[in-house]
Amino acid sequence: MINAREILTLQFGNYSNYIGTHWWNLQESAFSYDGEGESGEICHDVLYRQGINHNKQSTYTPRLLLLDLEGSLKHLSQDGELYGASLKRSGDLPDEKFVHQDCVKKLKEDLAWKASDVEMIVEPESTKNEFQLDLDKEDVNVYQKDYNLAQSDSWADFLYARYHPRTIHVIKQYNHSKETQIFDTYSSGVQLWQDDHFEEDYCDRIRQYVEECDFLQGFQTICDAFNGFAGLASQCLEHLNDEYGKANLVIPVYSPRNILYENADAFMSDSIRVVNSAFLFHRLAEHASSFIPLSIHDRVWRELGSIRQLPHLNYIPENLYQTSAILASYLDTITLKYRLTNAQSINTIASFCADLNNYGRKLAAAGLAIPFPMNFDDDLIDCLDKLEEPLFTQLTPNCHIGTNYVVQSVSVRGIPVQRLKRPLQQAKEQIHMPAYRCQSVSEMFQLYLQCVNHASLAHVTSVKAALSTRIPFPIEMLDRRLTTSGFINMFKKRHLEEKVQSVPCLAIAQSSNEIGDMLESLYKEAKRVKISKLVRFKAAGLEEDDYEETLEGLLLFKDNYEDNYEL
Repeated sequence: MINAREILTLQFGNYSNYIGTHWWNLQESAFSYDGEGESGEICHDVLYRQGINHNKQSTYTPRLLLLDLEGSLKHLSQDGELYGASLKRSGDLPDEKFVHQDCVKKLKEDLAWKASDVEMIVEPESTKNEFQLDLDKEDVNVYQKDYNLAQSDSWADFLYARYHPRTIHVIKQYNHSKETQIFDTYSSGVQLWQDDHFEEDYCDRIRQYVEECDFLQGFQTICDAFNGFAGLASQCLEHLNDEYGKANLVIPVYSPRNILYENADAFMSDSIRVVNSAFLFHRLAEHASSFIPLSIHDRVWRELGSIRQLPHLNYIPENLYQTSAILASYLDTITLKYRLTNAQSINTIASFCADLNNYGRKLAAAGLAIPFPMNFDDDLIDCLDKLEEPLFTQLTPNCHIGTNYVVQSVSVRGIPVQRLKRPLQQAKEQIHMPAYRCQSVSEMFQLYLQCVNHASLAHVTSVKAALSTRIPFPIEMLDRRLTTSGFINMFKKRHLEEKVQSVPCLAIAQSSNEIGDMLESLYKEAKRVKISKLVRFKAAGLEEDDYEETLEGLLLFKDNYEDNYEL
């Protein structure tokens, strides 16, 4: 029997929930319901929990807590759609009816009232988009239809997974707005956490999840880095360390939309984002096991920089639905290392972080290749030998990683072992390459990275399963020169009715001394800010001494990336 080694995932903020929604959708599209089949490469019990509904049927939901503002859920109830909902799905998922036990009890209590005494307020069904309406129908296979989900204005619009009633936590003190950042400062998040009712309720939800685990290996946290959710995430992280002492991988994320803060012009909004980032990075250096910032822009401290170019991927830069799918693809791939069922499952989230954070280097950089640039008729050995472009696209802002003295953790998926190299009798030129001796995909990538990087160390994980790109993944982003299995065909375009089912993918987390330049740039921008002029921070309880301490902490953290350390 496989030990699940459970992980609790936390999501703080609207853009984090966009990313998280895609991430859970990606995982569910990879589920197998073959009763006689093997468990597969990925142990889904690491991130999912099993429960029993009132009909004694099994339920399977993400082990997840998410936070968002009032008005962000649209049609979705705060208790999720498991309560009293008949979730009839097409494709691989079975039909189930979910009801949470607490909701059943409450329903019985409500029924004690006479109907005339109760005013029923029901959200109109029409508020659901076509995709959500089709999920409730028996006779519709959503994988065969086309939806205009790029026009979605809420992550609930493309949510395929169904959440446990304990999952969603709404902050009622602030209303969600698409035009301005209402919950704006790091200090506002700290102040909200200090509210006894909020802290007690949220920590109680964490405790309930933790008590269900047989062997909790740690936590994953995705948080908006540019607003008040940064403060909330920092306070929660400190609580997790004090209470549980487990590893915590943190993913700070930056929205692709340069939304102004309430009652602030562009310059002040940029300053607020810088201050929020400085506070968050300082606290993560203290309390996270490792953290990997993500953005589709190359700069985020002040004006948002250029958009990252991903070959064979065409996306709308400010579209939350599309850009969050890219970042979710990174998370689903890079975390494979500690979600496997095979012998490699001895890897945990703690060991993943330990691979990257020697000498206190807790900040790492992200890179992604989606799809992995391999032709449909190539072998991997030839693909890597002919590769002229960089292996991946950087996804961490204000940072460029070189090729010297790099520690990196790599996950690659979707490359069949049959495509590794030619059989001996057909090998021709391949037989003369050093890589021909490699017997696995991970071994060949290990050799490649040793050749292109000087004095570097790489941990490589590979899985057979490619990244699923079925609806509700934004398949409109995928170049028509990709085959249905995600490989490149430069001689023929795919027919419009042919959908890409999956793509090979590579994700990488890197630690090197260049990250010190990133921290120095943040320090310089934060030093320029006259914190006394940002009245909203002071109103939320910030002292100027706290800001000075944060700046000094950033400089000390930067020292960990100096050249006088050896790998």
